[in-house]
Amino acid sequence: MDQIGARELRHRLREYLARADGGERFEVTLFGRPVAYLGPPSTDRTVFARLVEAGKVTPARNPDTTALPSTVPTKTGVSATDSLLDERRSDAR
Repeated sequence: MDQIGARELRHRLREYLARADGGERFEVTLFGRPVAYLGPPSTDRTVFARLVEAGKVTPARNPDTTALPSTVPTKTGVSATDSLLDERRSDAR
């Protein structure tokens, strides 16, 4: 994979976009540090599959959600989040 600097990419953007459209991939650097990748869009894998492959997401051990408990209705009609926000707003710190 070729590396290109951000300045070079900015000056020759059309050329690099055409090359990416042709299937090439590039690593874009900023002051010598990799910051992005430029290449053709991937249509064969989902975003989730790519994140799992990159090690940024761990898939569920058991994706079956039918065994999860049902939600508990509130007795006051106010959600826990709203109660916490009200409590924080009334705190006199």
